[in-house]
Amino acid sequence: MFSFQPTISFEIVARKEDIRFYIWTPVKYKDLLEKQIHGAFSDAEVLEVSEYNIFNESGRVAYKSLQLSKENYYPIKTFKDLATDPLAAITSSMAKMGDGEAAAIQIVVSPADAPWQKEGGSYISDTKKQESNPEKASFSTSGKTLESVESKTSKPGFEVSIRIVAVAPSEDVAKMHLTNIEAGFEQFSSETNKFRSRKIRNKGAFIEDFLYRYQPMFHLFGNRSSILNSEELATLFHFPNKQITTPHIYWIYSKTAPAPSEIPSEGMFLGISAYRGVKRSVYISDEDRRRHTYIIGKTGTGKTELLKDMILQDIKAGRGICFMDPHGDAIEDILKQIPPERAEDVIYFNPGDTERPMGLNLLEARTEDEKHFVATSVINMMYKLFDPYKTGIVGPRFEHAVRNAMLTVMAEPGNTFVEVMRALTDANFVQELLPKVTDPIIRRYWTDQIAQTADFHKSEVLDYIVSKFGRFVTNKMIRNIIGQSQSSFSFRNIMDEGKILLINLAKGEIGEENSNFLGLVLVPRILMAAMSRQDVPEDQRRDFFLYVDEFQNFATPDFAQILSEARKYKLNLCVANQFIGQVEEEVKNAVFGNVGTIIAFRVGVTDASYLAHEFTPTFGEDDLLNIERYHAYIKTIVHNEPVPPFSMDLTKDIAAQKAAENQRVAEIVKEMSRLKFGRDERLVEAEMTRRAKL
Repeated sequence: MFSFQPTISFEIVARKEDIRFYIWTPVKYKDLLEKQIHGAFSDAEVLEVSEYNIFNESGRVAYKSLQLSKENYYPIKTFKDLATDPLAAITSSMAKMGDGEAAAIQIVVSPADAPWQKEGGSYISDTKKQESNPEKASFSTSGKTLESVESKTSKPGFEVSIRIVAVAPSEDVAKMHLTNIEAGFEQFSSETNKFRSRKIRNKGAFIEDFLYRYQPMFHLFGNRSSILNSEELATLFHFPNKQITTPHIYWIYSKTAPAPSEIPSEGMFLGISAYRGVKRSVYISDEDRRRHTYIIGKTGTGKTELLKDMILQDIKAGRGICFMDPHGDAIEDILKQIPPERAEDVIYFNPGDTERPMGLNLLEARTEDEKHFVATSVINMMYKLFDPYKTGIVGPRFEHAVRNAMLTVMAEPGNTFVEVMRALTDANFVQELLPKVTDPIIRRYWTDQIAQTADFHKSEVLDYIVSKFGRFVTNKMIRNIIGQSQSSFSFRNIMDEGKILLINLAKGEIGEENSNFLGLVLVPRILMAAMSRQDVPEDQRRDFFLYVDEFQNFATPDFAQILSEARKYKLNLCVANQFIGQVEEEVKNAVFGNVGTIIAFRVGVTDASYLAHEFTPTFGEDDLLNIERYHAYIKTIVHNEPVPPFSMDLTKDIAAQKAAENQRVAEIVKEMSRLKFGRDERLVEAEMTRRAKL
């Protein structure tokens, strides 16, 4: 008998610590098959993959084909008759593959065109007729059997070829795997039918049929075609659910969802929305970026790579950016890809370059409001560094003394944070400054309050404050940065002119405490520069993008202010960190209350519980816990209106990226920046000595 019907093959393939489910289909049935699967399993993900290969040059092969032992109208056991999911026994027999071992179960299916249903009907009618004649009745066939035959023939049937192939370094091991897998099919044996081995006369023909998914062309030597109805076939092969506890099954642990149609087709490229075979590029407009972006994910999930991609896009588009990197590696990668036409726009702030330190005068302020802003930001910094939980280490007396000292020192332009320390310890220096102080309240702080304080209590309070600040002033690297009377660059000019400010706060090079200190100093300076744009009409303010990795290290109330107010000044924030617990409550509320876009990579249990509220109902906690590396969920806005969350693929060609990097460009850009904006260490120290009158 010949069979030329189109075939579909359902397959289970096992390798070492890996079990996968495949469906092979002709191209013309591909879309129909996908629709059927998604109709039955709404959360399933169907991926088109290359042909697998279980064979190897040194491997030994054992193989077997199964067929029904009796006529096709006799049924086998189905899921209705089995206490447990039969898939568990089959996958368990395939779960112990070792090195060089593999196995595959192939179930080739085609529509049954044989008159099997008619044969079943004839069997039922003939049996009933015979049993109704008292003279011929043998009562050898039970009513249950007739009922099962009738049930099987009432459903559509499919011609089925079942093949099992095992590969191992030795023939004995291959045969062992083959026997174990075959034993899994014994559970389908019923009172009426079961599976038995099919005689194979030609190994080459068998392997050819296996590779090309052919139905047998001939049925000889006692072989027969096997027909299963839809219920039997579904019992034999189906996709596993989480009740199947067999190890090594390749699960897709997180859902995918398509990008909404509202997502723009231009702007900042983020990644690819891939859903049910449809791929679409995901962009975010400048308008929506002004609502800020928050990126969260565990180490190694891809968040820093996303930051780098976004930064490089902005740089290549001629936009102004600032990137604060607490590790330094990302900045090094960015420097290697700076376009030649933008090399002169780069300001590379590297505190570790002690030979040519760049100046950062914390006390620079043009107006009275800016002076008070500076004082407040420094106090917030001290809380963050020394008293994050407001336990009283930094308290009202501390604040009062520091605020007055800073405002006094700022009365003379060019003074720095170093002079603040001097004001707290040198009464004569304060007397020199007082004539320049115009605010009577500040003057009276020194002339009344401090003058009337006993030396013991004065020393106690001021020395305590100095002990907190002193570690930074006595640190030569930090002192040569914050002790310069004039900053090496203007944050306002950087924003207005669209420059590139790369801030390398690598903890491994400059120390964690120094890294945090400088970051906490820089953030409010950037905010103050943005707010100074009040003197320019809003439509003339140039967009500036601030990127901060591991932003919890620098998260003070100033960050909350940026998130709530900076949008109108065209300061657009993009921050990233590893988990929400790192962020103080005030800043956390500001993040989730103000950001327009949340991008979540794989997170921990606590964060998954918190973020589930943001991504419901599309994604749940389990999805957030199991997102693949370089994949993310995104909740964003389009024209300031929220759209449903969706999944995004951020995988990229790492080799192509590395090929685009140029170490020589990085070195040139660094050298240009340090020569232009840095100052010779000796000149810096000479200037501070002169101001101190030593």
